[in-house]
Amino acid sequence: MASAYRDVDIRGLRKAHFNQLRNYVHSRDEEGWYYGNKEQFEKRHEDLKQWIDSVCDLFNQSDVVIEKK
Repeated sequence: MASAYRDVDIRGLRKAHFNQLRNYVHSRDEEGWYYGNKEQFEKRHEDLKQWIDSVCDLFNQSDVVIEKK
């Protein structure tokens, strides 16, 4: 039986970690690589781009901090 998991601990990370991840995701668009089924990969990639963009937009607000470990 599968376990449901919906929370990921980000304590100890900094805004810079998420901005770096955002740059990785967006640089893939310039390079154009993919693996596996291209249609499925592109769908996942768009999901990840939307997610990381929304996370970075939230974290880049001046009053938002990430809890330390």
